[in-house]
Amino acid sequence: MLSGKVPWNLKEVLSVHVLRLVVGLLLVRLIYPVLFNATSFVVEITDRLIVIALVWMTVRKYQRDLGELGITFKNLGRNVAMGIGAGVLLLGISLYSERIYTTLLFVTPNQHPLVAQVQSAASLQQLVIPLFLAGFAAPVAEEVLYRFFTFLPLKQRWGLWGGALLSSAIFALMHFNAYWLAEIIVVGVGLTLLFYWTGSLLSSIVAHSLINTSKVLMIYFGIPLI
Repeated sequence: MLSGKVPWNLKEVLSVHVLRLVVGLLLVRLIYPVLFNATSFVVEITDRLIVIALVWMTVRKYQRDLGELGITFKNLGRNVAMGIGAGVLLLGISLYSERIYTTLLFVTPNQHPLVAQVQSAASLQQLVIPLFLAGFAAPVAEEVLYRFFTFLPLKQRWGLWGGALLSSAIFALMHFNAYWLAEIIVVGVGLTLLFYWTGSLLSSIVAHSLINTSKVLMIYFGIPLI
């Protein structure tokens, strides 16, 4: 269970979220078009690298032992196992919520660009890029940003549940899709509590990766999500 206090504040958290958008837009909309034709893979990787770089630049100046804040490989087997177990549970919640949206509320989602890539993949080789983005790049960057960097100072200010709900709401809003808003908040809270209780970001990364990877494979093999 996490107990250490974080040295960065909410103003720095807000700055990183704003800078992520500003730097990303500058690169993708202004700089990349001048230099080359950026693919969706380049755009996605750019965003993930910006996130990691901004968080690292903010955190490193405090010279803290990040192990006590969840960046640790201690109890590796236990945390991976807990991540897998939580991932299976949260995957079930995610799939069930999508069925509720479509059957009771008659709401259908806007297609995510990665979903389109998976659906158009004609071979496992063509599945590698979307699988890498959804199953590795996104879980690592998003858990670092939303669970590690955003949740911890929010928890210090508003407690465990307040921090979990607020950081998960930010996590959901930054996906810019109203259809997934409630689902992502619920899943985000689950990932946050997993991170807090295990004291390791690895567990939430594993759970997040399992959810995303499972959905990508389900789409590729024609298993309906809803």
